[in-house]
Amino acid sequence: MPKIDHSSYIKGSAASYNGVRGNLLLSADGIWFVPDDGGAELYLPIEKIMDANIEGVVRKKISIMTNGSNGRYLFSVADKDEWKAAISLAAGIYRRIATGTSVLKTPPSNGQSKSPAAAVPSQPAAAPAQQQPSGNPTQKRKKQPASPKQPTPQKTVSSPPVPKTPSQTQSPTRPNITQSTTQTSPVAAPAQMAATRTSAISSYTGPWPSGQDYEQSFQTLKVSMNPSLGSIDKWEAVKNPKTPGWYVYASGNYGSIYKIKGDDNKFFALKCFTRKSSNLNERYFQISDYLSRNSKGLDFLAHFQYFEQGIRTRKSQNFYFPVLRMEWIEGVTLNKFIDDNISNPKILKKISVNLMNEIDRMQNAGIGHGDLAGDNIIVTSTGSVKLVDYDGMFIPSFKGQKSAEMGHADFQHLGRTADTFTNKLDNFSALVIHLALSAISEKPELWDKYNGGDPDCLILRKKDFMNLDISQAFKDLKSMRSRKIKKMCSLLEEYLKHGPLWDGVTPAVLASL
Repeated sequence: MPKIDHSSYIKGSAASYNGVRGNLLLSADGIWFVPDDGGAELYLPIEKIMDANIEGVVRKKISIMTNGSNGRYLFSVADKDEWKAAISLAAGIYRRIATGTSVLKTPPSNGQSKSPAAAVPSQPAAAPAQQQPSGNPTQKRKKQPASPKQPTPQKTVSSPPVPKTPSQTQSPTRPNITQSTTQTSPVAAPAQMAATRTSAISSYTGPWPSGQDYEQSFQTLKVSMNPSLGSIDKWEAVKNPKTPGWYVYASGNYGSIYKIKGDDNKFFALKCFTRKSSNLNERYFQISDYLSRNSKGLDFLAHFQYFEQGIRTRKSQNFYFPVLRMEWIEGVTLNKFIDDNISNPKILKKISVNLMNEIDRMQNAGIGHGDLAGDNIIVTSTGSVKLVDYDGMFIPSFKGQKSAEMGHADFQHLGRTADTFTNKLDNFSALVIHLALSAISEKPELWDKYNGGDPDCLILRKKDFMNLDISQAFKDLKSMRSRKIKKMCSLLEEYLKHGPLWDGVTPAVLASL
């Protein structure tokens, strides 16, 4: 770690990281977080910084994406918009100097800056000749809405889906799921389809669209969407009432969610990708195909339809970028559900046990979610649970591959790596979630004391896992009289002594406690 050069500061602000207060500093070399308590400094070199976003629903944070082992760092800081613009600008300038190419344009007047090209993927398919959109739509908003890691608004939540579009050749069909699918012939082998898709997208070398690029596209659906998606001339993009003037409803590491009113007057969601995944096309093709053939008993996993050629933007008018078409689910995130039912211990216990049973059924079907967290668990308006965000999902055909992402750090075993990729990778997360829900149902004041409105975690965090002996939150849990809570605390201590795939804790065991 280089020595901090105070003369080279570009920006500095009071901030907090993992519950520790300190100062966030940006210089030409990178970003430092310097704790007030004199603890170890965190340093993110400028060459490893890929992007900066604003995440969170209630307590928004600046999220810094890197190409390092951790990959994602969340800081609570007051001037989030200014930090996002400054980080993106600094990273873009570095890459321009390092590569000799222009990768960052002048930030928009609203203070938002475009992501540097290093964080921008290049894998869409070519679009057929079609009328090109012209002009820039009027921007009615002043700043970008928050970008949670695929969380949902308080009343409307989108999750991956039951397609209701006509079948088309670019994506697998699901005759067992959707009544509107007309193709009934067997799907081509994934390897064969992957080769075709790889060939189709290889010609595109431009920048991957940003959220702002997609916002413009949703203002002109008839010219932006590929006709293969359905009756696009009858679709209507629905603006988010919580962020007037914007269409985006939620954003995460790899994409943003938009709400569409279809030709049947029913709503569905589209996920548009804003970041590159080296095998995104193949992964989503195989996941959608596997879920369509193994849907029995897995209704808590919302199925989706993947379109390789989905949407184009004004900056890349000759190419269509992939999208997911998903059912629109009315519900709230687990964290919001806890807020709304903090005085109803019975329903919290019931939701927790039901969730453990569902994770057990998912494992028995050979599936691992990979990123179980408060904002990826949706409680619907009917009281059922849906798991959303499948960017890190494991299915049997992925055996031997590496995980695409590590999941939210506050729910993951400290030893998890990209090689921790099986259908058992949710065991630790299940323990963390079940322990928190069980404790809150018996001692509600723990929620306000240790969650504090944070939409990204429950009670325990990564810093607690790193040293349970000095964790006050864990001490409070361990001191509870409940034998069930004490048992889970002991299991957590033991689990951290083993690897992330330790079989001493399973969702079935947790549900039976």
